[in-house]
Amino acid sequence: MNLAFMENEKQPKKVIVLSDAVYHSYLGKYFLGQTDLITFGGSYNGWGALINPENSNVNMFLNAYTISNFASVPLTAEGWLSSVLPGKPKLSPYFAAGNQSITPSPMPKVKIKNASMVSPTPTSGTYTFVRRVEPNETLTKHDFQGMYIIPPGSSFALFFLSPGKEQIQTRVAFGWWEEKVNI
Repeated sequence: MNLAFMENEKQPKKVIVLSDAVYHSYLGKYFLGQTDLITFGGSYNGWGALINPENSNVNMFLNAYTISNFASVPLTAEGWLSSVLPGKPKLSPYFAAGNQSITPSPMPKVKIKNASMVSPTPTSGTYTFVRRVEPNETLTKHDFQGMYIIPPGSSFALFFLSPGKEQIQTRVAFGWWEEKVNI
C-alpha cells in the first residue's frame, strides 16, 4: 500500500525510539570515563569504582563497564555493591559527558575512583559476581540499560584479586547516566 495516495486516511506519525543511554546522552546526563592504571599482585589487591557521593542528589544508572588486562596472566574481578573499599583511593580526572555538543560540558556528580596494592578485601556491601579476564584482553559488559541503580552514598566496584606473586596492571572504564532523586 502506498501511503502517498491515502489523502483521506490518517498518516502514521513519525516516532523515533532511542535507547535509554542515547536519550540520557542527548539530555547531557550520560557520562563515560576510566580509572588510572590499577596495579595489584604479590598478595595485594586493587579496585576501580563508581562512587555516588552521599550529597549527590542523583541516582546512578550503570550502562557499561570494561576491564582491560595488560598482563600476561589472567585476572579475577569481583563485582561489589555498596561496599566499604580498602586503601586510599585516587580520584580519576578521566571522564566526559557523552554529549559533547552542550556548552559548557555537563559534569557528573558520580566519581570514578581506584586504589592499587591494597589489603584486605571489601567489607559490608553485596558481592554480586565474578569475572575472569584473559591475558592482554579487554572484557566489555554493556547494555545493562540502568539495571544497576546506585543511590547516593553507595557504589559499584570491581575488585581485583591478587594472582599471587605476579604483578598485574589493569584499567576499568564505565558508562552511566544520572537522574535526580525523587524526594
